[in-house]
Amino acid sequence: MRKLPYFDPEWSMAEDNGSFGSRLLTIASRYVGANPPTTFRIRAVSMDQPVQGADGSWQINLGTRLGGGTDGYSIVGGSMMGGVRKTVTLGISCFAPVEMYLNDRLIFRSTFTDEINSNLWHWMDVELKQGRNTITLICRRTTAGFGCQISLPQTTVLPPIRGREGQAGWIWSDLLETKPVWKNGEEGLSWDSDEADRIHWNPDTREEEPGPASPQQRIFPEEKGYCLAWCRLRAGERKEEEPSLVIESFGHNRILLGDEIDFICEDGTFRVPIPAGCRADLRVISRCSGETCGAVVRAEGCELLPPGRMNGTGEIWVYSGPFVSEEEAEREEFLNLLAMPGGKRWRLDGKRLCLRTFFEGSYGDKYWVSQGGSAFGRWDYPLGVTLFGLLRTAVSLGKEEIRAYAENHIKTCVSLYESAAADKALNGCSAYDQNLIRMDCLDDCGSMGLAMLECHKLAPDDRYLEIAGKIREFIVHRLSRLEDGTFFRPAPGDHGTATIWADDLYMSTPFLRCYYDITGDKEALELGAEQFLKFASYLFLPESGVFSHVYDLDRGCATGIPWGRGNGWVLFSLAYFLDGLKDKPENYEELLKLFFTLSSSYRKLQGEKGLWHQVLTDPLSYEEASCTAMFTYAFCKGIKNGWYGDEAPLYRDAAEKGFRGLEKYCIDRNGSVHGVCKGSGFSFTKEYYRDNLFWVTNDNHGTGIVLLAGTELLSLKEWELK
Repeated sequence: MRKLPYFDPEWSMAEDNGSFGSRLLTIASRYVGANPPTTFRIRAVSMDQPVQGADGSWQINLGTRLGGGTDGYSIVGGSMMGGVRKTVTLGISCFAPVEMYLNDRLIFRSTFTDEINSNLWHWMDVELKQGRNTITLICRRTTAGFGCQISLPQTTVLPPIRGREGQAGWIWSDLLETKPVWKNGEEGLSWDSDEADRIHWNPDTREEEPGPASPQQRIFPEEKGYCLAWCRLRAGERKEEEPSLVIESFGHNRILLGDEIDFICEDGTFRVPIPAGCRADLRVISRCSGETCGAVVRAEGCELLPPGRMNGTGEIWVYSGPFVSEEEAEREEFLNLLAMPGGKRWRLDGKRLCLRTFFEGSYGDKYWVSQGGSAFGRWDYPLGVTLFGLLRTAVSLGKEEIRAYAENHIKTCVSLYESAAADKALNGCSAYDQNLIRMDCLDDCGSMGLAMLECHKLAPDDRYLEIAGKIREFIVHRLSRLEDGTFFRPAPGDHGTATIWADDLYMSTPFLRCYYDITGDKEALELGAEQFLKFASYLFLPESGVFSHVYDLDRGCATGIPWGRGNGWVLFSLAYFLDGLKDKPENYEELLKLFFTLSSSYRKLQGEKGLWHQVLTDPLSYEEASCTAMFTYAFCKGIKNGWYGDEAPLYRDAAEKGFRGLEKYCIDRNGSVHGVCKGSGFSFTKEYYRDNLFWVTNDNHGTGIVLLAGTELLSLKEWELK
């Protein structure tokens, strides 16, 4: 395990001459610059794609698509884009004989055992190159089945063949009589070969023969209600051009052009003048009756444009419906290509083609590290801490651009919540990367929920409270609890174990406190307050005065390992929960006593360089940044609230020493944060935490909490001057 120095000392932030505030701004600005809001892509995709399981795995069942039988083969292909070279884990289980190739290299061949046990999974660590990586499956049909189930990293699957650039999804060949020889050296079939171009690939997206006169009738042939067609119109500035729309109407249609035109027509052809210089959304709302409906619209002296960037299609119009009423189809909030209007797809006038929004920034892997992609628009717990830190930094330094960035991230997540749920219902798994819609553990909601409520304090938004209400309902009424009321994690599957994690105090109690601040919900406040002492009854280690990381309920004992960040979550959460609390919970004095007991133990474990260790009681483990920042944050809170009494100067020195250690040893001059432990599992041995849980740079577990520690120390300095 690599220990200090994490970088050349000359590159340390401590060597710079900037002010304390400018250093915090450097850290925040580095994060913002590395995570731009370019993470969503809208792609054309066939509605005949294989569905995904709730875990994201793809169910590629060719028997339902190519029919059953005892012979024949099919080639299945997809590709993944990699931002950087990295190692990922792939998984496969087989319905029948399968070969799998990565970038034309054979990485898996099934055996007879795999072919008779479709529940048997194989997992492989493989290296993705930067750029396009192709996955090829050679599947054989037998009476037992045809195809496989495959698990890939959280990323968009793209067709690997020419002619479908920009689209999303798998492709598969028609039934082949003989087994294809995939590329081996200079011989065999490959995706960029002429032979691949001659194969008929499914799903079939070729243009159909002309059918009904209007696209609405082609897309919604049997539907009743109302459908929406949408594009953009742009007219020139010269009035002599006399721009107009020519509308061939079939049945009842309403034409809406921004605030300029609201025109209703029935059967016939109509010409509608357009104001010069007009640039607006153009909508056609059509009444569907299962008979002729819709309209064909042509522009004269003006231009019709797509409503936004759509990859994999040259279409101009997008369509959605049916809706129950004209008023519903008319809703302004539907004019957002990223979202699904009323939970329905955006359709294209092509062979069962629709649009789907994909999160294509950084994706979660087993290291929880952002590598080569932006995290903007993701909803996961490390980002909750990051966004909270950005918000506090923005307020502390008066930097509106930082606040606006964090708010934009949170608003994007909230605005896409309903669409993410609809996308999951239609496709088996959401492509929006919204863990919130799963809502089966605290990681999915508590941390990001807190950041959302902190954002609400700065810029109130009813949508935040609506989502917060769902989170509150989950924590208060549906979260797993022991008989004594303690939050716990049920066993994850047949071979797991039920556990209590110190981390979950952060994933729950700050949200409950903040929800109380905004709504006055005393039930939420009391529930949060009682968890600290309940967790302590399982996790507190009297011999060292700190918390074990995990309690194993099946084995009936704590693991006994005082992991740094696990303890950091505890003290950070307790400090946040008690800070400025007006309505004292019944156990308030006990909570203060716990805070002081833990603080005293942590202060004595601080290292010579100001940093705390990955395993708090093991000086041979590496110095870790995130727990150092959390203890620094909590000490500052304790001083300002007067919780330390006469011992406050000891904690003042420890806080100053802690952040100085971060600046000197963990934060470089560009604002990158080093020495942050990656996301953890748990173990009964300290060697797992010391040697296996290595540190990484700019992990989202660390950046936000360093900012929070810095802003608290800055606030403390300002408080001392008053």
